[in-house]
Amino acid sequence: MFVPAYFKNAAIFNAERKPYSRSLFLKPNNLMIKKIILLNLMLMATLIGKAYAQKDYTFSAKDFENEILKYKPEKRENVTKEKFDYGVMILNETAKSVKNNPLNFNLADYFNVLTAFTNLKESNANIQLAFEKFKNAPGSCEYFIAFEKNINNNSAYEAIRDRFNAQLALCKSGTMTMLFDLEDYARKNRLDLNLVKLIRAIELADQKFRTTDQAKQKSLDLKNQQQIDSLYGSYHTYIGKTLVGEKLAGTMFLVIQHSNLSMMEKYLPIVHKAVQQEEIPLSTLKMLIDRVYGLKYGYQIFGSQSGFGFSTADEKTSQEVKKKYGID
Repeated sequence: MFVPAYFKNAAIFNAERKPYSRSLFLKPNNLMIKKIILLNLMLMATLIGKAYAQKDYTFSAKDFENEILKYKPEKRENVTKEKFDYGVMILNETAKSVKNNPLNFNLADYFNVLTAFTNLKESNANIQLAFEKFKNAPGSCEYFIAFEKNINNNSAYEAIRDRFNAQLALCKSGTMTMLFDLEDYARKNRLDLNLVKLIRAIELADQKFRTTDQAKQKSLDLKNQQQIDSLYGSYHTYIGKTLVGEKLAGTMFLVIQHSNLSMMEKYLPIVHKAVQQEEIPLSTLKMLIDRVYGLKYGYQIFGSQSGFGFSTADEKTSQEVKKKYGID
């Protein structure tokens, strides 16, 4: 039988006491006994409750996304109310962004979860898993490079800083590629292998010199934009999950995001429709809206474009844009 430390100590204490004369004690009545028992039960419940409350929830790699959507963090003693509220807000916004669908998580969502975990001071195991999910998301090198100063200058990210900088070095060297068997991928997902190969080639070209040689990358970007225009002319739709599967669904978006304002505006309604059809996550639409409004007006709506110098839109403008695109 489990005996809380409180009662063990009491037993030891009483065993060591010298006997007292019975005349010094009043005989307890039934009401007093009941009160003592009730008090002890309440104390046991409190001690057990605290023990469970202080246990860290450990996330699993396999079911991470589902677990995030269900997670209700508890405030730790070493976390300020401001940090706790901020972390909870990020998790709530992430759930809205993916429409409570674990299949909709993308790069931005994984980075947001990592940020939430560092603010909530989750266990090291949970923070490392969140980092791993972020690192392995397609296109992560762009974030590693964009947020280099933020991560290295913010003590909240201390737990992952060494791993972040190691990955950053790989990203800057241009050696990062997402490797998988295209034929096996196309066969298992019943996709057109030729289209899969073309989209994969476009994705690799999008990242080839992104971090090392902007002049060379610009030439590849222009070629990618021409290919995307051609593909859209043939398919008359966004090239998303239905046509190229989950792993390559974001490639067309990357090309659009790295194009000029004119092309971004042209494809904004197409990306909007693709999100409505669940071909790509809602977060991609938010990123494109922020990039378009940032370049055109100097402000962004959702705050996804850190490092570009865009201000945040006023509340009225923000609500108008959200209403226009049906975003809560």
